[in-house]
Amino acid sequence: MDNTQPLNRLRMSSHMWHFAMSLTLLLALAGSNAAIADDSTASASTGAWQFMRPHFYGDREIGEVDEKFMRVEAPLTTLDPAATPLTLYFGEGAPGTIKQVRLIIDHNPSPLAATIDLEQGVPIDEIDLRVRIDRATSVRAIAETNDGRLEMRSVWIDASGGCSAAPSAASGGKLGEIRFRPSPDAKSLQVSIRHPNHSGFQIDPLSGDAIPPHYVSHILLRAGDKTLLEADTGISISENPTIRIASDRALTTPVTIDAVDSQQAHFTATWNGSAANGGGL
Repeated sequence: MDNTQPLNRLRMSSHMWHFAMSLTLLLALAGSNAAIADDSTASASTGAWQFMRPHFYGDREIGEVDEKFMRVEAPLTTLDPAATPLTLYFGEGAPGTIKQVRLIIDHNPSPLAATIDLEQGVPIDEIDLRVRIDRATSVRAIAETNDGRLEMRSVWIDASGGCSAAPSAASGGKLGEIRFRPSPDAKSLQVSIRHPNHSGFQIDPLSGDAIPPHYVSHILLRAGDKTLLEADTGISISENPTIRIASDRALTTPVTIDAVDSQQAHFTATWNGSAANGGGL
């Protein structure tokens, strides 16, 4: 008997709740912003955040200025809005003390891009992702520390069409193939999953039919017997989801990734500190 199935179903139900809530928030946002003429007039303070903030954080104080503690970086414009690089940097006092980071892309159809839970005491200094950008938007990272402190950083990205962009011509291959790319000193590791991560807003270029949503919804990354991070993800993550983590010390091996998608398919692979396992992207 596979004991992971009830847990996977629980995670899926939770993620789908967040997905549905994000879409509901977007509909409310569309009504409230009817007076906005175009993206160029929208400020960094508008978007889904005004609805999501009270739901997730109530009226708790959120710090916004300490760049030495945390910062988020992304290009102002991107050549590929369907795969925009986004990096979270954790500075002095942050690694090992942050328990959760939420990524919110204000003007995406599903603004809640990811909820990342970090293990207490694990010194992750950097997290890199690739995200879809549907139109000019603020991208926010809201971190909560183990003692309940909240910190938010944001960047503005001027791009459009990322959520409806056609699937890549190079998106073939075996579903769920996983590739590990470690740095020479093993202090950073990039993990990529072969998956279309269909957003539900794309059109099949051959048939002209809408492509149903199909995306990686949960990622668990472990090093040895310790959890590094656990993330609920959605359609705002690019196809072939990729996550890179970096630390000030070599990662303990083996490193194992377990992922579940929105159709409850399960993918797993392990890196033992040598060559990449699980097939290439």
